[in-house]
Amino acid sequence: MLNRQLLTKYSPGFGKETPITISKGKVHDYLGMTIDYAKDGKVMFKMDNFVERLLDEAPADMQSNTAATPAAGHIFQVNKEGKKLDSKTVDLFHHLVAKLLYLRKRVRPDLHMAVAFLTTRVTSPDKDVYKKLGRCIAYLWATKELFLTLEADSDGRIRWWVDASFAVHPDMKSRTGAALTMSTR
Repeated sequence: MLNRQLLTKYSPGFGKETPITISKGKVHDYLGMTIDYAKDGKVMFKMDNFVERLLDEAPADMQSNTAATPAAGHIFQVNKEGKKLDSKTVDLFHHLVAKLLYLRKRVRPDLHMAVAFLTTRVTSPDKDVYKKLGRCIAYLWATKELFLTLEADSDGRIRWWVDASFAVHPDMKSRTGAALTMSTR
C-alpha cells in the first residue's frame, strides 16, 4: 500500500523519462552497481561487469600484467622532460582514468590515491604517467574480484581515520584521505 502511494505521489515529477520502480529483495542493481544485502550485518557493493569492460578496453600493453598495489612509491614524481603522448593515446588515457575515477568513487576505495594522482595528469599526460596508469590497470587485473563491504562493528561507535600530506606537489597542493567505520548500536 505504501509503495503504491509513493509511486503515485512521485511518478509525475520523477518518472517522466523513465518510470519509477520498486525493487524488493536482498540484491539490487543500481547505477551499474550490484548492492547485496544477503549476509546479515553487511552490505556489499560490486561492479563486476564495469570492471570487465574497463579491462577489455585497456590497450594490449596493459593486458598481461598484474601488480600487488595500484601505485609504486614514485607515484607523485613527475618527469618534467617526459615525452608527451600522441592525441589518440591522450584520449584513451583520459577515458580510462575517468572510468577508474567512477569505479573508485563507488566500490574501489583502494584505487583512491593512484586515481587521484592520474586525474591531475589528464590534460598533458606523458609516457611516465601512462606507465603509472598501466600499473593501476595491472593492479585491477590482479584484484578484479574485490568489492566494497560495509559492515557494523559490535561496540556501537562511529570511528574516523584521516590522513593528510601537506604541500606534497610542486604547485603546493596537498592530499587527504579518510576512512569511516560505524556500527548499529
